[in-house]
Amino acid sequence: MKINNKEVSVDDAIKYANNKIFLLKHRTNSFLLSDYQVDVLNRNGINFNNYGSMNELLFDIEEVLNNDYDDELDVVSSQLAELTYYKDTKK
Repeated sequence: MKINNKEVSVDDAIKYANNKIFLLKHRTNSFLLSDYQVDVLNRNGINFNNYGSMNELLFDIEEVLNNDYDDELDVVSSQLAELTYYKDTKK
């Protein structure tokens, strides 16, 4: 594959990527969040530890987005909504 007009193997791309920040981890309040998601929430003044449910957290994220839109926070909101959907939907 080519990146910036330079031939790069898939193995090299995986080694270069910092994918550990995207791995989901159980947090102190039992939320599954990646380090990236926690960082984006913190930058936007949202402390996920203050919430008892993911739905409460998502509601406040949407409030922040309505007042001051942030692309990365919108992505995190979509990711959390998707996780919640698959966790709570009966199959």
